[in-house]
Amino acid sequence: MDIAGILDDLATCLCAQILTDGLPPVCACGVMPGSEVALDYAGDCEDACGMAWVRLTSSYPSVSIGQPTARPGNCSAAIGIEVELGIMRCIDLGDGTVAPDLAEMTAAAVLQYADMLAMWRAIACCQTSKDWVLGTYIPHGPQGGILGGIMPLAMLVI
Repeated sequence: MDIAGILDDLATCLCAQILTDGLPPVCACGVMPGSEVALDYAGDCEDACGMAWVRLTSSYPSVSIGQPTARPGNCSAAIGIEVELGIMRCIDLGDGTVAPDLAEMTAAAVLQYADMLAMWRAIACCQTSKDWVLGTYIPHGPQGGILGGIMPLAMLVI
């Protein structure tokens, strides 16, 4: 399977896993391009707020998962890719004079942890992601009213 197919398959698994886990839906879910994800799709839609994505972060010649090779003539090596899965959701930060109460912040944290597990399950259950090394989950936010995190994944494409 080519890189676009792998990313599309992972995105399909991620989008399905959010719903399978009974988590609130997001406004947008799919493959995103570029060096960073524009969180423009996370805004309020009809009955959801947030976005989920899969994005290619880098590629390199490789002989084992997550390990670039600098061997001369490495053009015959397999292609290693680094992929990012992410879920970001809207969070109420108050009106500038009154902060949200602790119960709201705790609920947002619990949802963030559930999203992290949904990303993990999506990777583990996806048919194209059997040869991978999972990286460290990195939380983001709540700046700008967006809270969530990303999970890096290294894969070998032959």
